[in-house]
Amino acid sequence: MTKSSLSGLLFRMKSSVWRYKAIQENRRGKILLKKLITVFLWLILAAGIYWCNVSTQDKKEQERVEEDDTVKPKEAVKEREGETAQTEEISRTDALSDTIRVLIKTNGFQGIYHGELKVICDNGLIVEYGETVKECAGGEEYVLDKSSFANASEPVKITGKNQGTVRIVNLKRNAPVSYRGVLECYDTSEGIVLVNELNVEEYLYGVVPSEMPSSYPPEALKAQAISARTYTYFHKKSYAYPQWRANVDDSTSFQVYKNIEETAEAVLAVNETKNEILTYEGEVIESFYYSTSGGYNGGARVWSEQQTLADEYLFETGEELFAKNNAKGEDAYQNFIDNGNPSDAEFGEAWYRWQYDKSLEGEACRKFLKHLYDLSKLQPQKVRIRSQYLSKEKLLEEGIIEDIRILNREKSGLVTGLLIKTPNFMISVKTQHTIRQALGMAGDTLVKKDGAQYTMGDVLASAYFYIEKRYGNTGDDKNAESGDTLKGIVIHGAGLGHGCGMSQNGAKCLANQGFTAYEILAYYYNGAIKSVDDL
Repeated sequence: MTKSSLSGLLFRMKSSVWRYKAIQENRRGKILLKKLITVFLWLILAAGIYWCNVSTQDKKEQERVEEDDTVKPKEAVKEREGETAQTEEISRTDALSDTIRVLIKTNGFQGIYHGELKVICDNGLIVEYGETVKECAGGEEYVLDKSSFANASEPVKITGKNQGTVRIVNLKRNAPVSYRGVLECYDTSEGIVLVNELNVEEYLYGVVPSEMPSSYPPEALKAQAISARTYTYFHKKSYAYPQWRANVDDSTSFQVYKNIEETAEAVLAVNETKNEILTYEGEVIESFYYSTSGGYNGGARVWSEQQTLADEYLFETGEELFAKNNAKGEDAYQNFIDNGNPSDAEFGEAWYRWQYDKSLEGEACRKFLKHLYDLSKLQPQKVRIRSQYLSKEKLLEEGIIEDIRILNREKSGLVTGLLIKTPNFMISVKTQHTIRQALGMAGDTLVKKDGAQYTMGDVLASAYFYIEKRYGNTGDDKNAESGDTLKGIVIHGAGLGHGCGMSQNGAKCLANQGFTAYEILAYYYNGAIKSVDDL
């Protein structure tokens, strides 16, 4: 091989090596580039997911609020006091018997355990300790306390002689009241539990005047008597307090009983409708009633989103547009609240419309947030506090509310979902009663349609409302989008109560228009009137 040939071969070999290295470098570069592109794409995707998550939290809150509410009507009445209902089914014979057992709560209906009971009867008392019987003369006061149970292995029973009524001297109600039937007293480690067992019709003598003013028209009182009797027999199907065999208690958890003394008008209404109840498909219905309608009835949806038989007899009225949960629906409902409907039975009632100006500045804001925090501990499934990074306890350190908005509204106008935003937290509240608890603040004042002021208790008057937001002097709701703080809200509301079943002021208005008790009941319930004896 010549020198030139050898040089050419070496050149070609070097060139091949260079080309091979170049190809390998190119391949490595492409692989590296692919890796960089892949990492970059994953970063973009992760960022997109994060920002999508942040921007769609309202939608997620909406979905959470719309989750199935498992509270049933029977438990819902106990939810009003934040209690967990404990019921025990009883036989049909006992359910249709003519007696009822009522647990009597303490002063102000605050609890169930009494320290001592001071009782008196004009006719005299009979006190039974098992086999032992003690008698007290007419007007003689008898004191029952823990020591009274020292030799008693059974409940102590107290009755008035010759069917006299027994007054509990140290039990405070709106008026001095006396109890018919038997008072059964149980000894517990927490105190004395008192159960009043009596005839259903006599029980209603104490319910009707406590639930509806006796000055209302006779036909309204008769409608109230039938509705209250129906409600009574529905709840006689179980024991709300199984350990003492009590069907109900005497508070708003069921029906208010003996908050004021019996009246001749109420007794007459009960007697003239004796044994009459509302039924649907041959069964007793749960005949809810409330104070005043704002125009539409919430029906069984007030208590549960689940379809049940109750939807057939506790029907919902309203406009489907209200339930769209969009700007058009909200505008339509706002227009309805602002103008009302003159054909509504309660249009002239003071509670038909009301307004509550709620401050959200400074201490008022912190108090509101603490109230929400406390409520979330009692009802964690209905009041949910969330943050991207902080524990819920940190909500107590927040001092600003950026937005409050309605997430869900039923066709009746009932608000069942609410969202509150702070700089670091989102708080969702669901179910009408919990929303009323969340927005209500004891001691605050709202103004009724007639201009009269009303001092609130622990719950908002109703969950039929829309919210007007106040941002300083601007009055511009768009400020919420830029993170400006709310100075306060004005809640424009309608009606008083849960809005399910019969409106009591509506019954009064209809009676004044000439409606009979049976026509009033047909206006509010779907079903038939029957005698208890026919079931």
